[in-house]
Amino acid sequence: MADRIENLSDFVAFVTGKIKGSEKSEAQTFLDRFFQAFGHGGVLESGARYEEVIKNSSKTGKTGFADLVWDGRILIEMKSRGVNLRDRQIWEQAGRYYLRLKKENRPRYVMFCNFDEFHIYDFDNQSDEPVDIIHLEELPRCESAFSFMRGSKTTPLFRNNQTVITEKAARRLGDLYNALLVRGRDRKWREYSELQAQRFVLQCVLAMFAEDLDLLPDNLFTRCVKDCIDNKLSSFDVLGGLFQAMNTMGVTPAGRYQDVQYFNGGLFKEIHPIELEIGELRILETAAGADWSKVRPSIFGNIFEGAFQSDEGKKKRHAHGIHFTSEGDIKRIVLPTIADYWRDRINAANSLTELQALHQELSEYKILDPACGSGNFLYVAYQELKSVEFDLLQRLQGLDPSREYMSLVTPQQFFGMDINSFAVELAKVTLMIGRGVAIRKLNLPESSLPLDTLDQNIVCKDALFTDWVKADAIIGNPPFLGGKRMRLNLGDDYIDRVFAKFPDVKDSVDFCSYWFRIAHDNLDEKGRAGLVATNSISQGKSRVASLDYIAQNGGYIHDAVSTQEWSGEASVHVSIANWCKIQPNVYSLDGQEVSRINTSLQAEIDVTHAVRLKANLNIGFQGIIPLGKGFYIDFTQVEEWIKVDHRNKEVLKLTISAGDLTDVPNGSPSRWIIDFNNMSLEDAITYKSPFKHIKDTVKPERDKNRRDVRRLNWWKYGEIAPKMRKEISQNMTYFIAPSHSKWFIFLPAKTDWLPNNSTTIIASDDFYVLGILTSKVHRQWVKAQSSTLEDRTRYTHNTCFETFPFPQLDPKTSTKTKQTIEKIRAAMQELHQYRSQQMESKQWGITKLYNEYFHEPASQLYKLHAKLDKLVLQAYGFSEDDDILSKLLELNLQLAEREKQGLPVIGAKSV
Repeated sequence: MADRIENLSDFVAFVTGKIKGSEKSEAQTFLDRFFQAFGHGGVLESGARYEEVIKNSSKTGKTGFADLVWDGRILIEMKSRGVNLRDRQIWEQAGRYYLRLKKENRPRYVMFCNFDEFHIYDFDNQSDEPVDIIHLEELPRCESAFSFMRGSKTTPLFRNNQTVITEKAARRLGDLYNALLVRGRDRKWREYSELQAQRFVLQCVLAMFAEDLDLLPDNLFTRCVKDCIDNKLSSFDVLGGLFQAMNTMGVTPAGRYQDVQYFNGGLFKEIHPIELEIGELRILETAAGADWSKVRPSIFGNIFEGAFQSDEGKKKRHAHGIHFTSEGDIKRIVLPTIADYWRDRINAANSLTELQALHQELSEYKILDPACGSGNFLYVAYQELKSVEFDLLQRLQGLDPSREYMSLVTPQQFFGMDINSFAVELAKVTLMIGRGVAIRKLNLPESSLPLDTLDQNIVCKDALFTDWVKADAIIGNPPFLGGKRMRLNLGDDYIDRVFAKFPDVKDSVDFCSYWFRIAHDNLDEKGRAGLVATNSISQGKSRVASLDYIAQNGGYIHDAVSTQEWSGEASVHVSIANWCKIQPNVYSLDGQEVSRINTSLQAEIDVTHAVRLKANLNIGFQGIIPLGKGFYIDFTQVEEWIKVDHRNKEVLKLTISAGDLTDVPNGSPSRWIIDFNNMSLEDAITYKSPFKHIKDTVKPERDKNRRDVRRLNWWKYGEIAPKMRKEISQNMTYFIAPSHSKWFIFLPAKTDWLPNNSTTIIASDDFYVLGILTSKVHRQWVKAQSSTLEDRTRYTHNTCFETFPFPQLDPKTSTKTKQTIEKIRAAMQELHQYRSQQMESKQWGITKLYNEYFHEPASQLYKLHAKLDKLVLQAYGFSEDDDILSKLLELNLQLAEREKQGLPVIGAKSV
């Protein structure tokens, strides 16, 4: 620690004595010494990069160069000495750099520096205000704010971390609300109802914001609370009187509430004063003592809502799949869908008349969040739209200085829906506060009062069964809920209504899919939308119901994040999709400019509509689905039961799962399973010990199953997979891979091993087939066709295997063709022998082997794969430079047409 402080002191002395502050000639010297002061050899030695190229996805934007990017840690923009680091253009530019960096490289923090000051930003949570401003001379004693420079896991200590301030304020108000609820229930609601308590607390919230935004005179709310405590005054009278004054037209002329203006806003139309007890007043006093100008409205509502909710309320929220969204993720929707769209149009305007027309259009522009929660999307969208208007006003004023142009954008242009009544009230307050924040931040010449009445704009309704306001932009975070959980969480009656409304959605899909459909249907030709969802939205049935629907009905996905870890509390991976109905000029995927974005949220050609080929049917399978942990037993139990009755061996089998394939050398089974297959109850009961075990461990769980067939046939698996059993029994071995894995490597398996539902099975023992499935050609197809779970690929036999076109090599046609097949077969056998030997000698599973060697060109694994890949490309007649996916899709469609005509096609069993 002492050494670090000494190094930083030396750095300060160097900059003060040797650096003049020229951005062009001295920035890299400054940064190199800065890195050295934190113990690094220099910028490049640490792994950071100068002049990182960042392409702008905006139509009129240019390629930019970030001064320094250090993956996962910091993006630094240097400016010359004396430059005002608060300049909006600086942080807007840096914000776009930040969002355009690849998600795996995106730094945690952004820093601006002019040689004398360091402005540190957390762009995910607080992009418009620095979390800290540190002057050069303060650097040694503020070293704890730079822990990210050391690579330390210690959280930096910032002096203006508004997320922390907001959390404290929200939780204190949550404590007050909970105290009121407890007291109200104890007194059987003689004084106030729950809704009245909610309104009272929200009035306090708005009053505290108003006080610190200078909308209330001279700390009036805080003085009122303090008077109640110090002078034992009645909060019923004092705070009730303040709220009445805030709801009185004009300006209060005299008395305690002198100079209080009319607030309106709907929130004060009903005043229900509450007599607070001393403990409750103390909570309110502490809350009022916070600097509410630094409390972030964009997250306050979510935190406050969570702070006051009962366990039952939290369960209900979880049941509906409602999740909190960070500011950074909100901007990944608001910028490309709204702000960038408007900035492009404004930048393209060449005359005063065009700009005036745009200003009028901007004032009529409507934005809807159909799952608005506490209003965080609406708040961020309002701030961005006001910022756009500010820049437009600057241009108008410059072209027409004789006229004073006024701001026209108001909260009345923003609309929202939610099923949570309190969240709706919070959203109204959030947006009301947003106006005052924008006026103060942009120094706009408009009055913050009276507040807008938003009772008709933000409403408590179910978006799935309500007509939506016709909006120009639709944004938000609809509820996530897996299709299999919807009935359990939402109830049969509700889900039956959903299915009745969407009869063309044939399968259970993620709940958020329906929002995508309705949003697209509600957009006019110029409309735009952006929604965040689980990453299942680009996969399988959910993709068909949502993004495929959009693409098939005139929509273009122009800006997307394919998948990323969720910023909120939920442990899920999400996707972000922004789309429109006019073909865009620029596409951006994961921060990089691409030529297109398909409905799988990939830049490659969309292969998701490839046809399932008859030549590949009844070869790929999912394993058995036991539906009961009691079916699995250990080896000790197996030995004991066989000793008791040798016949028990007939229903005891080794079972192989994904974990065995990924982690056990050569994918050997680690467990046994009881398998009654399709036996009747009378036959199964003759195996007394296994049957009793299933009756004791599985039946109680199955008795609760909603499906009759599974409840009544409790001794059988949920799915016994008869076709799979039949097909693999006809081979010497079969090939098996984990259904979810990073590598989806197929391995040979013995036919007496029973695969479970975590695996995908190919009923073949031909190493030529295994060679094709192991090649880079197949891997590319799988990546384009499959879904993902976190960083793992989901291999499904119907989408990844049955659609995959094999090389059309018939060994009967020529000696050369037969030789090609034999070469691939031999290369795969060589690769298999190498992998088996390595796993056995090192006692590694296949995952560790591939993690260690697959990307190492000097490794034998790499070389053997390269050899196999070359042979497979030759078999197809492809070259390395070809668009492999396009060629595979073309081949798939050709083969499907041949099958329609009754012509032969080579598949996995035809060789």
